[in-house]
Amino acid sequence: MQFSNVLMHTAMFAVSASALLSQDQVLELQAPIDGFDIVIQQWEVQAAPRGAKLILSGTVEQVLAELQVINHNYAEDFDLNLELPSPAVHKRNDFDSAAFACNVTKAMADQSIIVKGSKYLRGVKGKPYHPPGPNTCARVSCSWKSAIWWCNHTNGEWIDGQTWHKDKWSVIVGRADC
Repeated sequence: MQFSNVLMHTAMFAVSASALLSQDQVLELQAPIDGFDIVIQQWEVQAAPRGAKLILSGTVEQVLAELQVINHNYAEDFDLNLELPSPAVHKRNDFDSAAFACNVTKAMADQSIIVKGSKYLRGVKGKPYHPPGPNTCARVSCSWKSAIWWCNHTNGEWIDGQTWHKDKWSVIVGRADC
């Protein structure tokens, strides 16, 4: 039950809201699901209030780090709060009766890092962009060998799984080299 709660919360935060990876780095990534292609997540964001819209690529951690480089006051300017989801998240977080599966990746992820990643996801102010599938996955959060993937188409500290949204997209959490 703990897994499903964490995964559902991760999925809920994933719908809210860097360094560009080289082609070699993209080729090194392995999709969390066999038969899926890797795409790099993009984010339409502003680095400052009333600032120009920017397109940044990478995980949420990379995007937030880049925004902090561009604007050292980013967190304060946008009232970044990693504890509370935005109203937009509540509007689109309908995972009631959603299916979920355990053990879909090759190794377990640290639950506390996945929770932290989901907080980062809801902290990015802007619009995420995932190229259309089918069968594409983008790694949207990755730290301490624990990743959250967005794919188009336990009762312990380590989790691994996937859940599906009624609008035909899914969220995957599991171990990754990061």
